[in-house]
Amino acid sequence: MNRDHADVIIIGGGIIGCAIAYNLAKRDIKPLLIDKAPTVGTEASWAGAGILTSHASTHEPYPTLCRASLERYPVLAEELRAETQIDIEFIQSGTLSVFFNQAEAAGLIGLADRRVKRGFSAEVLTPEQAWQLEPALSKSIVGAVLFPEDAQVRNPKMVTALAKGAAKLGAKFRLGNPVTNFVKESGRVIGIVVNGETLYADTFVIAAGCWAGTLMTQLGVPIQIEPVKGQIVLIETMPPLFQHVVDGLDIYIVPRVDGKVLLGATVEFVGYDKTATVDGAKQMIDAGITIASQLADSAFVQTWAGLRPYAKKGPLLGYLPGYDNVVLASGHFKNGILLAPITGQLIAELLTTGQPSLPLEPFQPEVA
Repeated sequence: MNRDHADVIIIGGGIIGCAIAYNLAKRDIKPLLIDKAPTVGTEASWAGAGILTSHASTHEPYPTLCRASLERYPVLAEELRAETQIDIEFIQSGTLSVFFNQAEAAGLIGLADRRVKRGFSAEVLTPEQAWQLEPALSKSIVGAVLFPEDAQVRNPKMVTALAKGAAKLGAKFRLGNPVTNFVKESGRVIGIVVNGETLYADTFVIAAGCWAGTLMTQLGVPIQIEPVKGQIVLIETMPPLFQHVVDGLDIYIVPRVDGKVLLGATVEFVGYDKTATVDGAKQMIDAGITIASQLADSAFVQTWAGLRPYAKKGPLLGYLPGYDNVVLASGHFKNGILLAPITGQLIAELLTTGQPSLPLEPFQPEVA
């Protein structure tokens, strides 16, 4: 066996790549994970707010995927704590979606009704009930819907825990090393080139977020995954203002256990520009203050931006067209943190048994 040969090479060290590595290692497959950054989770996986929400009321494949992943979080959080001594700060805080007018009310109340009729959780609240849960909310709201199963997680800690857990189970990491080319033989990928060195494997997983498209272009498979910038503002409120995640006016407010609060996030199709702008921060802050005026007195900490991987047909999970040993796992857009547990599990099942516990056909990568 060549010393540079792995069973599986994973390209991408974000939360999706690390979740796949962790799940493969748990199945006695020792993957090699490659990333251009010197540490795991430096891009969208770090920049996100860590919200875990699934509000859709249907049994379509994508909502089913989201709910299945959310259900795995409580056990996974305890598992990672036991294996790595890292607390990923999983908190089932619930989400309070507030509305300020009857048009917003009709949409949210209709969603809540559909969810309840289909066996999912949601509770329509009067303004008084919402203020009882969150006294800092604006007196201008006309109601809210509570989604009690929603949660949040400290996403940078989670990526670190997944990587540490995978490493303890035998996964290898080669960080700070970009993949510059693929090596093919008889139409199959047999290796990748990293800093002039060829690394070989039986199977390859592309989990490189919004950079996955560049890698697929090298393989002659033009599947578009584009970056979408999201800007977030971090503030600090002492004492803490909120217990729940609050959303409304196209933003979310995420209270952290340390008293800090995230306001996010913009949705900007501006290419690979990660500039945090005054206008982006202003949008988040103005909406936040409208939802809770006391936020105007909070301490400003910082602002940043991340690039989420967007694919028109939602997450793309499965073998690349034309290749029987290259799998794509990208395009999760706003739900990469939420979908990491189920993505890691399903890709690991696909590679080890060929029989994922949820069907991947709806998420099959296809050339447009």
